[in-house]
Amino acid sequence: MSVRTLALLPAAAACFGLAACGLFGPPTVTAAEVAEAAEDALEADIGQRPEIDCGDDDRIAVEEGAEVDCVLDDPATGEEYDATVTFTGVDGGEWHADVEVASAPNGGGAAEPSPSAEPTEPESSAPPAGDTGLAVEASRLAAATADALAAQLGDRPEVDCGDVNLTIYVDRMTYCSMIDPATGDEYEVTITVTSIEGQNFEFDIEVADEPRG
Repeated sequence: MSVRTLALLPAAAACFGLAACGLFGPPTVTAAEVAEAAEDALEADIGQRPEIDCGDDDRIAVEEGAEVDCVLDDPATGEEYDATVTFTGVDGGEWHADVEVASAPNGGGAAEPSPSAEPTEPESSAPPAGDTGLAVEASRLAAATADALAAQLGDRPEVDCGDVNLTIYVDRMTYCSMIDPATGDEYEVTITVTSIEGQNFEFDIEVADEPRG
């Protein structure tokens, strides 16, 4: 499972289904249709419509596991991100796919560290000079993460970020765990703070592709 978000935007994961048809073999769609569907899905999740370019192919076979490489323009920052649309299946006259957006913009950005095995609160770097950060309870961060994921999963997951108070600041990463309400599997979750204003903060969420153990 992978949940990727756009910079400075709420957590988002995208799935969608649209009508597609074909006379022979698998149904096909155009690159423009894939891009538009991905824009619709992400707009519904993040509240802003990104601009997505998936090329100019007029016949893309809709087959489970097939991927379409795209480029996304973040409406908040104007930066470009690689995006991948992966077809997850065809159900009758509808096709379904997931959209994954890279965590760093094209042309730069630090690689993400590997999450630890257990929920911890490591700081990726020291706060900027003169920045004391924002003190929050780990339970508040966990609750905010669960709220964001609930809209994507259709059910509220259980998120654990430990039981100590945290001092967060922009670019700080905190590692938590999530119990998938549908399967009961436990996943590692990386939370990266993207902005702080007063007592409010925004963050990105990444859920590991595979469950622990």
